[in-house]
Amino acid sequence: MKRSTIGTLLGVALLALGAVAAGADELTVGSILSAYRSGAPANGIISMVNNPANTVAMTAADMVTLRNAGVPEEVITAIWNRIPTPTPAPVPLQPDDPRLVDLVSLITSGMSEAIIIEQVRQSEQAYNLTVNDLLYLKQNGARETMIAALMATSTGPSEATATALATAPSELAFDDLVLVKKGLFGSFSKDHPGRLVMDGDTLTWNDGRGAKKNFQFQTSGIEKVWYTCEARSSGNFCHQINFKIVKGDLYQFQDSRRDSGSNAAVVAVMEALRTDSPRLNFGTPTIKD
Repeated sequence: MKRSTIGTLLGVALLALGAVAAGADELTVGSILSAYRSGAPANGIISMVNNPANTVAMTAADMVTLRNAGVPEEVITAIWNRIPTPTPAPVPLQPDDPRLVDLVSLITSGMSEAIIIEQVRQSEQAYNLTVNDLLYLKQNGARETMIAALMATSTGPSEATATALATAPSELAFDDLVLVKKGLFGSFSKDHPGRLVMDGDTLTWNDGRGAKKNFQFQTSGIEKVWYTCEARSSGNFCHQINFKIVKGDLYQFQDSRRDSGSNAAVVAVMEALRTDSPRLNFGTPTIKD
């Protein structure tokens, strides 16, 4: 496609953002949703949010609205970082959920965010955060990724997992994955796309190159399962799920859309395992700089 054609299409997608910026430089939940639904790309919306000439007139409660509407997480993170921390009241803000007091204690102690999030997930407790809870967490230094992890405990399986449940009653199928392969000297060779199918205690990799490359392993034979994540300024981005098998094999699957900022496929696999096989050994994520 010619460069001029690409520019024309991009200009159409950014039209909604331009309309917001041309008038009052105030970004609201309505203007963000309008831009997103009109096809504006995530990086274009983020540029508007990060423009110091613009103001962000949104609250912590609006983050829930944006997430439910499907706005990309990187956009929500940028908005969250522009929302000023509420001015402390004479009496310190207290959460509606008293468990959040202990969580904030872990945050202020300097403990790794990845470890705290993993502890939240392994506790198998549900958090139904109120607006007051969100403000309390924001005021006490909780990052967007941690709040998202807390909210995920009350929403059940992700959209990808729910879709798999609806289309395959007796099994779960996960697309948008690639099998990570390494060469003889440790360098990465070409990744292999395919589908991971979970049927009871059996996980089957259906390799995109043909049936001869397929293989199976049992959840009962898994020694440990954990994420591999990238350290980012907005929080850890977990884009790979790893399976260490008792007999020594190591299977690693990455989200095929990781370069575009998506990790929905690997998160769906992890959520399904936590639901169907809660006794598995879920290890601490590996964080790469």
